[in-house]
Amino acid sequence: MRGGLRLLTPLCPIHLALADITRLLLSENSNTRVFIGIGTNVGDRSNYIDRALDKLRLEDQIWIEAVSSIYETVPVGLQDQPNFLNGVIRIKTAVRPLNLLEILKRIEVQVGRQYRKRWGPREIDLDILIYGDLILDPPLLRIPHPEMLNRQFVLQPLVEIQPDLIHPSCNQTISQIVCHMATEIETISRERKNSDSRQ
Repeated sequence: MRGGLRLLTPLCPIHLALADITRLLLSENSNTRVFIGIGTNVGDRSNYIDRALDKLRLEDQIWIEAVSSIYETVPVGLQDQPNFLNGVIRIKTAVRPLNLLEILKRIEVQVGRQYRKRWGPREIDLDILIYGDLILDPPLLRIPHPEMLNRQFVLQPLVEIQPDLIHPSCNQTISQIVCHMATEIETISRERKNSDSRQ
């Protein structure tokens, strides 16, 4: 149909409210700032991070602005596994949230991720943490990431690259949130090109 949106029933129905579907479809802004968590605890961890960043830089309409230091952390949930390397990537993008999720999952597979049980070991993990000031709570994709406020290995890298970032749900800056946390995590120094070379 012309001049409108035609919504066809999918073969695999997505159980979302119409308002959530509309926001997911229309959330497109060339100036949207997005924060992505990156983690790995299997094999050559540093190499997996480098390869994931290289592939992300090749994507159209995604520009890497900054990459945090890499932090070594003990596992959360399933304890009997190797330590993780974790960090945060700040990008600007015109890609919609669901399309961005699809890109991140594709990069995980390209880098070599094997999907195991929840909280288990992983070659690479890429999660959307914050997408502008968007708040979504459908089952398919929750933004901001529902566990990020409980994860110091997310908050510490965030405060490093964007201390004044306001969490859309709790209306506090990341710096304020981190100040209430008692412990710090070990930093592994890494040199990294923080900005995207594309103009």
